[in-house]
Amino acid sequence: MNIVVVGVGDVGYAVAEALSHFHNVMVVDNNRSIIDTVKRFLNASILFDDGTNPRVLEDVFKKHSPDVIISATDRDGDNLFIAMISKYICPNVRTIARIKNPDFMTSISKNIVDQIISPEIVIANKMAEIALIENAVDYESIESMGMCLAFFEVTSDHKNIIGKVVISLKIPEDCTVVSVHRSDEVILDSETTEIRAGDKLCVLGNPKSIREFNEMMGVVREASEFVIIGGGVAGHQIAKILESNKKYVKLFEPDSTKCAALAKELNNITIVNGSGVDPHLLKSENVGNADVLIAITNADETNLLACLMGMKLGVHKVMSRYSTVEYEGIFDITGIKMTTGTHRIVVNEITKMLVSNEKSILKMKSEGELFFSVTIGPNSKLCDQHIGDLCFPNGARVACIMRENVAIYPRMDTKFLSGDVLLMFTYKVNIKKLETLLGTTIKIDV
Repeated sequence: MNIVVVGVGDVGYAVAEALSHFHNVMVVDNNRSIIDTVKRFLNASILFDDGTNPRVLEDVFKKHSPDVIISATDRDGDNLFIAMISKYICPNVRTIARIKNPDFMTSISKNIVDQIISPEIVIANKMAEIALIENAVDYESIESMGMCLAFFEVTSDHKNIIGKVVISLKIPEDCTVVSVHRSDEVILDSETTEIRAGDKLCVLGNPKSIREFNEMMGVVREASEFVIIGGGVAGHQIAKILESNKKYVKLFEPDSTKCAALAKELNNITIVNGSGVDPHLLKSENVGNADVLIAITNADETNLLACLMGMKLGVHKVMSRYSTVEYEGIFDITGIKMTTGTHRIVVNEITKMLVSNEKSILKMKSEGELFFSVTIGPNSKLCDQHIGDLCFPNGARVACIMRENVAIYPRMDTKFLSGDVLLMFTYKVNIKKLETLLGTTIKIDV
């Protein structure tokens, strides 16, 4: 498939990097330093020009014959314009646009663009889930399969599971522990692993079973009081979700006009017109009593400072978004574990849309860690074989089998059938060995 990515900031670059492993990718940008970086590191064609210029887009269609146009600039209006001109040049091209402001997501926009990705809404939904599931530190939704992947952190307070082997736990029926993360080690043979404080458990299941797993671990402190720093699109969406769950929420926003608009829509939310990094204001509003603090402004440095202040005041759980890739490492250094990057959100959403057959569903935080699916064909070596009779290479695990839209969590006596969709979890796997076993070529970045 020929794909053109217009706009190569942090988001566009991440999208181009992910898709270049599967497709022929061209990037279009008029920033010379960005183009030079793409030239050095990505397997992609390059056009150094202004992607919002209709003449340039005409040249793109002549030179690359794109099947898909992804507009990923920082300006919503430009992204819609790029999609509109692309449809005019070639009505059959598939258009995907990154839209941050919901005001741009009208019925007219949806007629112009085949698929709209709103990072603000996706981030808000994800962070709300992590906030509401007390032991969760990360959460990814796989909506097409009705499943999700959650990471739970084991602390010294989880005495009912520490010291126990995973297989002995009373795990809810519709979920499974895919892996255990211990320091820099990823353990895929999770069933026989003894749980220790500090472990992170990667759990796959439907949303109901994920919540049941959270309860099985033991909820040390039920989350009932929440603080949101930032009243933009994402902050507003998180507040609505928490309000619908009947939680007590206090939202800090320095813009008085935004505060007035939020107060009209959020009847049961306390809106504070002030800076979320003002230590005197935070103390006077008793932020230290909160169970969860969510920093969701558009400024990474503000989010970082808000989280640090929340931790100092004694907030049990602090979470943040970040927009600049470099801030991921900064948050890690400061001990803020629950972070969500805009670029990663967009990459996963677009990858799920475009990469078919052997498709990368989720690119996880750890390098070399992927969650993807592969379909067993009638001529596959796996057909009619029991999983216990097969030897999967180190770093590969069948997390789940989707058979006629039913999730099956495999045991040693589970038999593979033609048409099964295997959900694979891999970590630094020898891809050639996995391809030999599966009998197919898998193009994934490892």
